[in-house]
Amino acid sequence: MKNFTSRMIINVIAIPLIILMIRYGQWPLVIFVTLVSFLGQYEFYRLLRLKGIEPVTIMGIAAGLIWNLTVYFFPDLIGPVLMFCIATLALTVLFLPVEGATLRISTTFWGLIYIPVLFSTVVLLRQSQPEYHQGGRLVLLLFVTVWICDSLAFVFGKWLGRRKMAAHISPHKTVAGCIAGLIGAVLTVWLFRWLDWAPAMLDWKELTIFGLLVGVFGQAGDFVESVFKRDAHVKDSGTLLMGHGGVLDRFDAFFIIAPVIYAYIRLLMALS
Repeated sequence: MKNFTSRMIINVIAIPLIILMIRYGQWPLVIFVTLVSFLGQYEFYRLLRLKGIEPVTIMGIAAGLIWNLTVYFFPDLIGPVLMFCIATLALTVLFLPVEGATLRISTTFWGLIYIPVLFSTVVLLRQSQPEYHQGGRLVLLLFVTVWICDSLAFVFGKWLGRRKMAAHISPHKTVAGCIAGLIGAVLTVWLFRWLDWAPAMLDWKELTIFGLLVGVFGQAGDFVESVFKRDAHVKDSGTLLMGHGGVLDRFDAFFIIAPVIYAYIRLLMALS
């Protein structure tokens, strides 16, 4: 009951706030994405330290902050800035002990790519449409669909789940829960279309593909983060969000599904 209460407190406060930031976009959304990236990187590097690996935390997080600001202020320069960040991080091996340097710098790179680079596609998705409010609808649809998928997977997994999906990675996730999450994702995008809340650029077929992508890759993102936690022998990535665990625990799906959906929308735009 204590865990349920703390989760509900976070939901009541965070979900409306996130929706407002998505609808308004601009600075509020950038601050949100940057904050999640900062905390997520910190938690990820903490998991590495539990494994006895010492990433170059300060440099990695600094590169993530530079990247997020570039995505918003200078989107045309994201390619050169990413190359600059990678090259600068590579130079840090000159100041590290030779023993273990390869592992330390490789995991630092992955913390940069996995969290701020992939999650920043939320901002790129928001800015992808000529009509700015349509970009807001895209991001809102993404977040709500992930939330519904995650919630139904949890509820039906507890209710009907017998067969484990991948017990060695996430012992509580079941086949029934994953199927319910996938169906819920598709039903959510259909509901958005029926209520005329969906982005105008997506027809029924394209929305269905959107829902299938969220149902598959969103849940896969959850498993990816679970691998890192199992490897570090911890249940949660942190305790910041009380019953929700850490930032990585709450946003794990978005690190994978956000770039997938961004690539999907860019492909549709290129083919139209």
